Amino acid sequence: MGNCCEPPNKIDHFLYVKTGDIKGNLSNVKLRAKLQDINGKISNELKLDLHFGIDFERGRMNVFEAVSLNGFSDMVRVELWREDSEENQGDDLTDGVDWFCESLLVNNRQTEKCFYFPVLRWVLLNQHYKIEINDSLLPQTDPNAEQRKEELNHLQELYQYGQSAPDLPVQWDIINSQFQVLAKAGLSKLPATPWDSLEELLGVYVPELPEPVGVDRWSNDLCFGAQRLIGCNPTMIKLCTDLPENMSVTAEMLRPFLEGWTMKQIIEAKRLYVVDLKILKNIKTVPGHKVCAPIGLFFVTGDKQFVPIAIQLFQNIAPNNPVFLPNDPPFTWLLAKMWFNNADSAVHQALTHFCFTHLIMESVCVAMHRTISPSHPIYKLLAPHFLFLPSINARGLDQLISENGWIDRTTSLGREGMFELMKRGMDDWRMDVHGTFPKELESRGLLDLKVLNDYGYRDDGMLVYKALERYVNKIVFKCYESLEKLNNDIEIQNFARELSISKDDGGAGIKKNGTEICKTFTRAEDVSMLCINVIFTCTVQHAASNFPQYNEYAFPPNYPSILNGVPPTDKSPRTEEDILAVIPDKATTLEIMSITKLFSTRPPKSLTQWDFQNQFDYTAITAEAELRKELESISQTIKQRNETRDDIVKYFYLDPKNIPNFISV
Repeated sequence: MGNCCEPPNKIDHFLYVKTGDIKGNLSNVKLRAKLQDINGKISNELKLDLHFGIDFERGRMNVFEAVSLNGFSDMVRVELWREDSEENQGDDLTDGVDWFCESLLVNNRQTEKCFYFPVLRWVLLNQHYKIEINDSLLPQTDPNAEQRKEELNHLQELYQYGQSAPDLPVQWDIINSQFQVLAKAGLSKLPATPWDSLEELLGVYVPELPEPVGVDRWSNDLCFGAQRLIGCNPTMIKLCTDLPENMSVTAEMLRPFLEGWTMKQIIEAKRLYVVDLKILKNIKTVPGHKVCAPIGLFFVTGDKQFVPIAIQLFQNIAPNNPVFLPNDPPFTWLLAKMWFNNADSAVHQALTHFCFTHLIMESVCVAMHRTISPSHPIYKLLAPHFLFLPSINARGLDQLISENGWIDRTTSLGREGMFELMKRGMDDWRMDVHGTFPKELESRGLLDLKVLNDYGYRDDGMLVYKALERYVNKIVFKCYESLEKLNNDIEIQNFARELSISKDDGGAGIKKNGTEICKTFTRAEDVSMLCINVIFTCTVQHAASNFPQYNEYAFPPNYPSILNGVPPTDKSPRTEEDILAVIPDKATTLEIMSITKLFSTRPPKSLTQWDFQNQFDYTAITAEAELRKELESISQTIKQRNETRDDIVKYFYLDPKNIPNFISV
């Protein structure tokens, strides 16, 4: 029977069945099981029935006495299935409803041994599942090969490219959560009227929607520079080796800002940097709005501060496209920075955040589910980092990027422009460059930690990357100790093939070296590198681009997602009224604040604090423990760094304690 009390001593074996904490889980389950020990001895059918009104409730661990297992040796296999309970027969409400079993554990109190069977599957009615001890096997060594094949065939029907993913539970309703935030803040509605002053805008913040850091920083050049290093889009800055040809700037124009150094000297000293957003040239926008395609130059001062020294808002050299400088009239220079940041935010939302983390990782996620069994060690390594991702993306597309949705209402780019920009970005994106953290840094001339101080995204990110690299290598290299194991692993090779097939031909279309990522894995290093990149993107990269959003966006002059009017075409003096004329109205500001607040809310569990324990084999368990210890040390290192960093470049987002396991929002 099921009970939650301390089992009596006279029984040797006890079964612990854990129901997954997943929304929509059936609780009234008639469960059956057979156990097999190391000597081939198979138990009678065990009826794991519950009484006294206790069900297999989500997240619950139920305990069963197993008298018939007395005398059995070490367990190696469980066969598990569900029968239709009498009360469910003919009940339309339970038709097609399944039960997610997280794990089954057998505890032999006589020998004090525990045997883990991580089921981690939706258990369909009358479908038998044979699970091996620890359930971490390459396909060529799995005694349940036929079951494995049938399971993958079923998953391929569920997971289709270009469609919403299978009915995974969605536990976050964005729009409903937004209403709750606004109600708690007492700001359910503001009129669609302009702000009368910056002071009036500052008065909108309340404890539930507090003042973001941008309030105190938006007009400061040092903070504008810091946004390239620790803001939500820290992947645009590049080492500059020559003045851009499409920018009408000269060394003489920049001389007042170079502290007496020549242009040649600062370039040789690696003190000149550039952000060139040419990808935005002639991009579609929301009717009545403009998005620039700007170029910005940045300089590392003698006291190692990172400051802007020139901004040109469009790519063409023309009289009505001047180069704005820090010594221009103050509000003119402010306007130039705001239009620059508006363009930067377009790249952030469409590419850095949504496309290069959410969408690309969903393609890899679907390929994994279609080709790799849940019993595969690589599946177990990657699956925790894909948790709910297809459903999260589907909900985001439906509620935020739908026609006349949040993106259309609160960004200059809008939905159509966002899709066009994602297409442009994907034309150039490569897994071996943009999807590989050290290579991506190297492509921008910023891999060397001695180049560009206070680049928290790189400096902290590399600590976590190296730790993940060591963790993944331990598991993958143990899995593929010989080339023969890799070559004979049909599932991992199908995974490589599915990733490489173009989208038009029904694959994921992930590119490498300008073409397919790889049609086969020929080295364990290839598998390891892909796994490192995937885990890093789903954890570190997403954290860096997602969680700073409220601090950046919630005060629109600081990092405006939408601006009204047209960009300045001359350097004539402007006033605060010109600033107020371009920032979004009150209703739009409130929408930006509330949604970015939700985006910036972290889930409670950080990296390696799993929702489900996937890995139980010794190598993986040991590697996890070592990773956990290393991440704890990295967290302390980052805290120490922030004690010595200037306030404007303190960086908390890549402290492992602030990084979730998966793309949560």
